[in-house]
Amino acid sequence: MPIEVPIVDCEAADAAAQLRGACMSVGFFYLTNHGIRPDLEAAVYDEMHRFFQQPLEEKNKVLANANMRGYTPMSEETLDPAVQTQGDTKEGYYICRAAQPDELHLPLHGANIFPDAKFEATTTAYFDAMTTLGFRVARLFADAAGTPDAFDAPGMFDRPMAALRLLHYSDRVSDVSSGIFGAGAHSDYGLLTLLSTDNTPGLEIYVEQQWVPVPPKPGCFIVNIGDLGERWTNGLFKSTRHRVVNRVGRERYSIPFFYEPNFTCVVKCLPSCVGSGAKYAPITSGEHLMAKYAETHDSYKL
Repeated sequence: MPIEVPIVDCEAADAAAQLRGACMSVGFFYLTNHGIRPDLEAAVYDEMHRFFQQPLEEKNKVLANANMRGYTPMSEETLDPAVQTQGDTKEGYYICRAAQPDELHLPLHGANIFPDAKFEATTTAYFDAMTTLGFRVARLFADAAGTPDAFDAPGMFDRPMAALRLLHYSDRVSDVSSGIFGAGAHSDYGLLTLLSTDNTPGLEIYVEQQWVPVPPKPGCFIVNIGDLGERWTNGLFKSTRHRVVNRVGRERYSIPFFYEPNFTCVVKCLPSCVGSGAKYAPITSGEHLMAKYAETHDSYKL
């Protein structure tokens, strides 16, 4: 039987049950009835096209800083260093939650960098809408895991490590046998990723010892569980490896939104998932994220 990525309807009465089934099987799902305005999403794509089509010297004026905010050049990231022979054939732009004054001593916390006011206004509006949606899906996640309201306590998601990333993949055809990928195989680091993408295919997930394409679906986000989601559920929910392989020779644009807990949040197995014992030791969200960035980004080292 072919492997299918399920659909989770945000508005359905059994949305948590739908999410549980998806996360226990493939770890990916299409999210529908999510409430994000199509015109706002389209405006972000317009800004992406405008920014990435500029000369490199213009883009380099807003290079990502030590807090991972700003422009990341083509091939700067290598998501699967053991396999890849060069960096991912993509460039990106990070926008994160603006840090509050009492957070500025923390790593990865600071002010955003923007190339101009229009770019800032559009991407900030989208970031804010996605942050609201991210917490909505996180609460569904907790309900699906059997511990409703687990993420409502202070210190969990009231200052989330939310990151919006604008990605532009080149038109270079991937060569899997030679270690050249749009994005190398990896699992995401945090709790949830909500992905918007254009109509160009490329995303593939590793399920049942095979790579399965996940085509775009109009009006839906592609959502996956990350490593912290797997830790929180003691392995019940799957943090599935995935990659981007350019098989068509076209440019591709996508917008992943990473929704993670507070930097200082201690991630430990939910009571409903511990069973006979926890497989994972507690870890802070920030400690985990910093280690992952250091593994994969040339511009970020501990």
